[in-house]
Amino acid sequence: MSMERSRRARFANTAPSTGEFAIGFVLVGVFVFLITPLAVQGLVGWATSGSFAWPNGHLASAYGGLLRGRFGAGLTDVVAAGLPGNAVMWVLAVIGEVLAIGATVVVAMWMRDVIGANSRHGLATATQAAEALGLTPLRKRADQIRPDLYARTNRNGLLR
Repeated sequence: MSMERSRRARFANTAPSTGEFAIGFVLVGVFVFLITPLAVQGLVGWATSGSFAWPNGHLASAYGGLLRGRFGAGLTDVVAAGLPGNAVMWVLAVIGEVLAIGATVVVAMWMRDVIGANSRHGLATATQAAEALGLTPLRKRADQIRPDLYARTNRNGLLR
């Protein structure tokens, strides 16, 4: 393995780019936005009837009911009858949306910081290193910092 190949392997940035991260965030945001009204309906159904109200096998009719402004579509009649009025459910759904999207944004920002999108995590730029350590000490130790570029040789041409 050559020195150049090992350097490339060491400095390869495997973090997702900003564009990839943004696309992932949008997809997760859309999913959370679409699933939150059904999750709110399920939690309210659980609070009123004692069972989590999920439209098993009737997801299309549940979303059709939501598009028409009615909760409870796709649920059993007993659970749908136990749900509060549509106005109350929509207020709860909006509150749930705000909480869910807010949590999604917070988690996405945390992930961006942890993963380091568009950054070389842990590596300082030349300017940052010069500010932190000083230009003179960096130049004195150039052979230690970048031995591939600033290797010192003795009179016989051998590295010391």
